[in-house]
Amino acid sequence: MREPPELTDRPELPEEIIQSALNGELVLFVGAGVSRLLGLPSWSGFAGMVLEELRTKEFLDYSEVEQLKTLDPRKKLSIADMVAKENDYRINYKSHLGFKSTGGGNIYEALNSIGCPCVTTNYDALLSPEHKDQESGAGSTKPDGYVRRISKREDFFANLLDKPATVIHLHGCVSKPETMVVTTKDYLEHYDNENVQEFLGDLFRRKVVLFLGYGLEEAEVLEHILRRGRVLRKDERRRFSLQGFFRSREPLYKELYRYYEISFGVHLIGFERDKENYNALESIIRSWAPRLEVRRPSLVEHVRVIDEVLGIE
Repeated sequence: MREPPELTDRPELPEEIIQSALNGELVLFVGAGVSRLLGLPSWSGFAGMVLEELRTKEFLDYSEVEQLKTLDPRKKLSIADMVAKENDYRINYKSHLGFKSTGGGNIYEALNSIGCPCVTTNYDALLSPEHKDQESGAGSTKPDGYVRRISKREDFFANLLDKPATVIHLHGCVSKPETMVVTTKDYLEHYDNENVQEFLGDLFRRKVVLFLGYGLEEAEVLEHILRRGRVLRKDERRRFSLQGFFRSREPLYKELYRYYEISFGVHLIGFERDKENYNALESIIRSWAPRLEVRRPSLVEHVRVIDEVLGIE
C-alpha cells in the first residue's frame, strides 16, 4: 500500500483519471457536499427543514421537533413521512432544495464542462453535463431538457454510462418526487432491487469512478454504495474519492486513506480545508476540468460489453 500523500490545497490529478476520460471510462459520482457549496442543505439540514415544515403545519410541536433532532437524518425523514401520511399531507420536498448561490463561482459549471456521464445521490438537477462534439471537443449548446436525466430505477442500465450528457439520479430527482429515496424503508427496498444492484455492479466493474462531495457526514451512504462492488486488486486504481480535511485532522485522513483502500479499493485524494474550507473543492475541479478530454468508449469496448452480456468468453 502506498503511503498517504501529504495534504495540500491543490492535490494532483491522478494520471488514471486523465486516461480514463480519454478511454471513455470516467464517471463522476456526485454527493451532497457539492450542492452545499451553492447553499443547498446537507442531509441533516434537509431533514431538519422537513420537520420544521411539519411543525408549521401543526403536525408536530416544538418539543417533538427538538427530541427528533437527536436522530440521524434518515430516521428523521422516515418519521416525518409517517407523520405526514397520518395527516394526509404531502411534504413539499422541492421547497427545501432551491438554488441559493451566494455569488462567486459555480462548481457545477466546471463539473458540467467535463461532459462525462454522472451518477448522483442528490435530488437536485444541477448536474447537466455538456455534450461534447467528438470532432472539435467543444461543448455543444442544447435546449433545456437535452440531458438524459434518469431517476426511475427500472431505467437504470449500464449502457447509459457510455453516453455523454447523461445523469443517473440514484436516489431519485425532485422533479419526479415519486422516485425519491427518502425513508429507511425506501432505502432498504432500493438497494435490495436487482436492477439497482446490477447497475452498480456494472458501474464498478467497467468504469473509473471519481467520488465528489462525500465527506464524513455522507460516509454511510458512500459505504453502502461501495459494498455493491468487489474489492479491487492492490495494483488497480479505478475508484477515487476527493475529500477535504483540516490540517489538524491529518491523522484521521491517513487512517481513512488506508481504510477505504483496504475495504473498498478506493483511493482517497485528500485536500486541505484550512484556507478555503470546502470552497477549495471548487478551485480543484476548475483546475482539473480543462485537463480532462472525455471521449466515447471505443468500438472494442462496446464489443467487449456485448460479449459480457451474452456470456461469450
